[in-house]
Amino acid sequence: MKMTRDTVPQVTASILEKARELDLTNATVISLSGELGAGKTTLTQEIARQLKVKENIISPTFVIMKKYEVTDEKFKYLIHIDAYRLEKSEELMKLGWQEILEDKNNLIIIEWPENVPDCIPKDALTVKISHIDGDTREIEF
Repeated sequence: MKMTRDTVPQVTASILEKARELDLTNATVISLSGELGAGKTTLTQEIARQLKVKENIISPTFVIMKKYEVTDEKFKYLIHIDAYRLEKSEELMKLGWQEILEDKNNLIIIEWPENVPDCIPKDALTVKISHIDGDTREIEF
């Protein structure tokens, strides 16, 4: 699926719809992969907007993780994780990953999941973003 600035709301609505359809006993995890500047945070910001998060969403590169209350029938919290600075899965585990993952009310969006592969559940919704040109991305999920 191609994404431009104009189609970000439609693409993220599709991703969010797919996430809501998952019937899991644990948290719902969306793993976002793509090179620097591909649009991972842009997608997260739009998902947060659609979930009516009131705070300004920025990439938690330095704090690693941010938690937001959401207005949604399925999810109570959006957990945004940026694993760019993490070197191994154990680092995420030390931040309480297991407890966050066990709460089915959580929607977890994790950027750079390839840095913490042992933490990504098999039932995670995998989203891959690729540059096509300056304004267009290819989204696979």
